[in-house]
Amino acid sequence: MPGTELLDLQKSTPRMTTLEQSLMKLKKEKELERWAGQFVNEVKSPYKLVNGAVEEEEDDTGDFEEVGILKEAVSVHSNSVVPNVGLVDVKKDPVVVLVRHGTTPHNQLALFTGWEDPPLSDVGVEDARRGGLLLKQHGFEFDVVYTSWLTRAIQTAWYILNELDTPWVPLIKSWRLNERHYGSLTGKSKKMIGNIYGQEQLKKWRRGFDIPPPKASSYSFSYPGNDYRRTRYVKDLRISFTETFCRSLEARKLEVHRKFPKSESLEMCMARTIPFYTERIIPEAVAKGKRVLIASHENALRGILMHLCEIPPEHMNELHLPNGVPLIYNVRRKCISLLDDGSDEDPMEKYDFGSAAQYLFRPCELTDDDFVICDQEVSTSLQEPESSRKQLTYI
Repeated sequence: MPGTELLDLQKSTPRMTTLEQSLMKLKKEKELERWAGQFVNEVKSPYKLVNGAVEEEEDDTGDFEEVGILKEAVSVHSNSVVPNVGLVDVKKDPVVVLVRHGTTPHNQLALFTGWEDPPLSDVGVEDARRGGLLLKQHGFEFDVVYTSWLTRAIQTAWYILNELDTPWVPLIKSWRLNERHYGSLTGKSKKMIGNIYGQEQLKKWRRGFDIPPPKASSYSFSYPGNDYRRTRYVKDLRISFTETFCRSLEARKLEVHRKFPKSESLEMCMARTIPFYTERIIPEAVAKGKRVLIASHENALRGILMHLCEIPPEHMNELHLPNGVPLIYNVRRKCISLLDDGSDEDPMEKYDFGSAAQYLFRPCELTDDDFVICDQEVSTSLQEPESSRKQLTYI
């Protein structure tokens, strides 16, 4: 029965802040009211009395929850099944697995999260465990895991490794895999921002490719430069002379401060995630044949997927990533696959990948026959004299 989750609220208390507990309680009470209201046989009059005169009542569909105004027309036709479901041979094909973190209380309450650090909710823990269990059923193992500095991504990686019985796998954390920074919108309700600034402006900030939200103040809680852990360990950002001057003046001693982001568009977020993949993950892991898991955030993973799948920038905001669902990138075949969960459901119906799914799930470039031909060409070439060998491209 809707609303009975209130009885279990105490179980989630250690994972929630006071604000999250209050908002979650309000949300459950609203659900309980709606559930109880369906049993009240009451017909609402389409008229109201205004200054002694009867006027027609306006239709009011507003609600505390998001009611689809912000939702894109992202559904894919039901007969458009992902072409690569289950077509992964982990013993033969080198792969990189990408997973968006499990659900958090911020996700459930429709709050802008960004660099805020809420842990997984009970639902998010199940998201991560299901993803790990699915990978285990298909025989996956990993040599290294890359994740962000944020708790929700780290926890997701832990739960996945725990399901695989491999908690010893090295976990490499980088701020460059963090979610994009939402500036002064961080921690605020999307519904509230829509009411204040209008739905059109909210859509630009949420879904625009190169439109950053309003910047956070240098001295606000949302500014990463005010977090001691980040200021101490981030060394790969250039020094901000303005911040250094102002903070040194206030402290009356030299306070070197780096240029942390105060707000990021999707494009700005990709400017740090794509180079991290190409210049760090590929040379130290992928190129060496290591089995890689990347547990990160929707916007961070969008950048990597844009690079891998050549998704046009104008369609990047149409790509949605479900929480805890493993995306398998086949390094040789250059395509994204999903694992068969045995449900016989069309993944396009079960999950919301957005209208950009057509770019994400393209057919694989190479088949097994192509690899046989390639191997034969390599074998023949090696038998020829060195002077007559053709220059081959290895995949």
